[in-house]
Order: sequence, then structure tokens, then C-alpha cells
Amino acid sequence: MNQGKIWRVVNPTVGVPLFLGAVAVTSLFVHYQLLTKTSWMPAYYNGNQKVVKAAEVPSAAVTTTAQAPATPVKQ
Repeated sequence: MNQGKIWRVVNPTVGVPLFLGAVAVTSLFVHYQLLTKTSWMPAYYNGNQKVVKAAEVPSAAVTTTAQAPATPVKQ
């Protein structure tokens, strides 16, 4: 452990909870900022899906083909 000497200055019973508490507070702050400053994060947490509109096809490009009706299968 290359940072092992830090525990000579700070007791592990104080340093470890302080470090983990700082990580938790930072994480909560970042998530709060994402929820309040973006429009996509609340929708993501609510499970909403992004609605994608179908591309409009010009009517000249649309071709129709006549298909034979399917014959029923006798069992």
C-alpha cells in the first residue's frame, strides 16, 4: 500500500468513515444536480422511453405490391 503512512496521522476509525461519508455526500450532490438541471434524468428515473417519430416518406417513393391472400391451413 503506497499510502499506508497516512494512518500514522489519521486514525483509521476516523479516516475511513470520513472518506466514505465524503463519497456519499458527493454522490448525492451530483445526482441532485442531475435531477434539477437536466430534463432527461427525471424521465429516465420514471421509466419513460424516448418517443421517436417515424420518418416521413414522400408519396412518390411509396410503391404498393399486390399480394395473394394467404390460404388457410387445414389441420
